[in-house]
Amino acid sequence: MEPERVVIVGAGQTGRGMFGALFYKEGCYELTFADTDAALVRGLREQGHYTVEEKDLLTGSVEHVRVDGFSCVDVADRDAYLDALARATYIAVAVFPKSFDDVARDLAEMVRVRKARGVEDVAAVILGGNFVGLHEYFQRAIEAQLNEDERAYARTYVALATSKANRKVVHAGTGAERFALTGDNKSVLPVEDCLPFEAGHRLPSFFHIDPDVELSMIEKIWSENLIHCSLGFMGACAGYTTVNEAIEDARIGALALYAWFEGRRALEAAYGIPVPDEAAIKTMMEKFDTPYFHDRIARIVRQPIRKLKKGDRFLGPALLCIEQGITPYFILRAAAHGFCYEDAAEPQSVEMARLVRELGIDEAVRAVTELNPCEPRERLALEMLADAVREVSCPRRVPEVFSRVLG
Repeated sequence: MEPERVVIVGAGQTGRGMFGALFYKEGCYELTFADTDAALVRGLREQGHYTVEEKDLLTGSVEHVRVDGFSCVDVADRDAYLDALARATYIAVAVFPKSFDDVARDLAEMVRVRKARGVEDVAAVILGGNFVGLHEYFQRAIEAQLNEDERAYARTYVALATSKANRKVVHAGTGAERFALTGDNKSVLPVEDCLPFEAGHRLPSFFHIDPDVELSMIEKIWSENLIHCSLGFMGACAGYTTVNEAIEDARIGALALYAWFEGRRALEAAYGIPVPDEAAIKTMMEKFDTPYFHDRIARIVRQPIRKLKKGDRFLGPALLCIEQGITPYFILRAAAHGFCYEDAAEPQSVEMARLVRELGIDEAVRAVTELNPCEPRERLALEMLADAVREVSCPRRVPEVFSRVLG
């Protein structure tokens, strides 16, 4: 029997470091990476392998996984790329939201290819990404490009399933090991319970079929990612380079935890998800401050405009708080720090600083977050966030004001 084929769309940190390593360790899949970065595709082909260092963040124990025997395809090579998608049993998507529409277009083209070939085997598209409403977004974007017959085919033979790909993975390679990665050792992938394979089909052993991954995704983004980015934004403003340094700053650590607690209270009120107990909170904080993994703040705060938009890790829980009668003071204060630093190496940071300079704080906050001032909840969040930006940025401006006044 031929091995089932797996195509991983996005050969970056999650694509290689979680999806690639987990499928490879099963030992029974033919693995292909697809990416838009031609240099990355070429480099992976030439090297023929990469290593993932999987760490237990509490004990420091390590397993090294050497992934090899894979193939790579450049997304620009449309025939090869679509052929790989059309022949796959599993397609794991590991891209940033800015690429969602492009991948949805590719998956719609794959549907047409499979239908034209008369393929009647199920393909499971495993959606990975920190995004609330992932399944709905992709389904709507794909079906909008298909005709009625193609949509009917897709609903029968192409299954979309949200997954919670939540490994912390960073680049670690240099020289001969330039594609090496290091991260935590999460060995389970929660996957939405909607895969229509025939009885007896063997799913990957690392799949944990979850009846409500979307809710689990909300919990992850609006609490775990919330505190992670709170530490990152405040740490960036303080001049720190790693999240470990930020969390060891008593003030930053406390403010980030307060923001997290506001989000958790809203999740409990809205969805019945209980606030973790003290032991779980202690473990969470220890993992952020682990001596075995130093997550760089530059990685955490990349693409700040995306992270400050409505529905993402700050404004999502903030609006939920307001809906539940909880004031999101600390969430919005943490978010405000995202407007108060500028990193020349991060284009979105530079763009946000330009918006603040040219539009002023109120209009810049509205433009970045896309909050609607005509909607009461969103207007309140908009006003609170703009005020927080003024407060956070004030200490930087005071010396300038005094120097001008005193001559």
